[in-house]
Amino acid sequence: MAAPPPRPVLDTRRFGRTPLPFLLVLGACCLVALLALAAVAAGSGPAPALVALLLALLPIPLLLAVVLYLDRLEPEPRALLAAMFGAGAGIAVVTAFIGRALHTGVITIPELGPHPVQPVAVGLGAALGGALVAESLQGGVMLASMIGLGFAMVANVYALVEAQRHGVTALAETFAGRGIFGPLWEALFTSMIGLGVAYAAARRGSDGYWAIAVGWVAAVALSTLWNASVGKRGAALATTYLILTAALIVVLVLVVADRRRIIAMITRFLPRFEDPAVVTVPDITMLASLRLRRLGRQWARLNVGIAAMRAMTEYQLAATELAMACNRNSLGQTTSEAYIRHRDDSLSLMRSAAEVVRARQPLSHPPWLRPDDRSVFVRPTARRGRT
Repeated sequence: MAAPPPRPVLDTRRFGRTPLPFLLVLGACCLVALLALAAVAAGSGPAPALVALLLALLPIPLLLAVVLYLDRLEPEPRALLAAMFGAGAGIAVVTAFIGRALHTGVITIPELGPHPVQPVAVGLGAALGGALVAESLQGGVMLASMIGLGFAMVANVYALVEAQRHGVTALAETFAGRGIFGPLWEALFTSMIGLGVAYAAARRGSDGYWAIAVGWVAAVALSTLWNASVGKRGAALATTYLILTAALIVVLVLVVADRRRIIAMITRFLPRFEDPAVVTVPDITMLASLRLRRLGRQWARLNVGIAAMRAMTEYQLAATELAMACNRNSLGQTTSEAYIRHRDDSLSLMRSAAEVVRARQPLSHPPWLRPDDRSVFVRPTARRGRT
């Protein structure tokens, strides 16, 4: 009896690989953050450090869920997201160590300064200096929002440990005033730089470099405003929150607009690659809808298995990258050699991923298909067998 043919294996090594040295640097930042937490625990005792860590972690899951929700169309590897979070934490530790060693708050944000919970106004020079250092260090790395969340979490740990030395009232005021909104605003500040980097990357040569500078200036200005709000009450504090909220709304609008731009690329460029083994018109409909993408991954997991769900995720990412590469090529923002290489890698990955999904006959029809539709994820025999 002949042995059954081997199941298809999805090879993603050529596509979206993160350089090892880059991950090693981020890992070192994570280690620095852990050592700093140990130092905080040694200086104040394990109980205050644990309480501060738990309070600092409270707003992180919600904000992390928002970041992941906005990252659904072109999701980054989860390991890389975690490494970026650790990098932000490491940056916070470095600025805290330097500021406390020099006994100055000019180069740190208020939470990481020598006296992080004193309810006094922060001068413009100290607020600006801390913003310049923090945003410059954070803005040089991709996935700025995750870096901002890691940075804010460590800053809150330092501030909350110090607050406990002044009693429960100081702890509550610090958590309410900085602990809840600090991570949100730090993610906002770094995302301003990230938007500038994204805009520059979408332009050929140095045409878009000005956007990086604009994003950095906006991040520093907003961070300075937030740092200077320490000790403020009433109308002054309300004005600060109003400005930051307006900036957050602008960023969210830009993110949604960019998502629609990418969907438009998918519907414009992918039809030229229509092929029974690569993509069909109904599959393009699925790729252009976040809801249908999610249903597609769920269908693959429930009907074929975990490997198929992972393959479906890789297929969706490769299709998005293919559409974006076509757009860059149409605008003259890439070389012909780079475009051909990216195109061929994307198409090869899409074929391999589709083969993994259709290796087994599904238990149910894909939710994005009508009864007579064709899809690269369903074998022709399976379609003919349906009644």
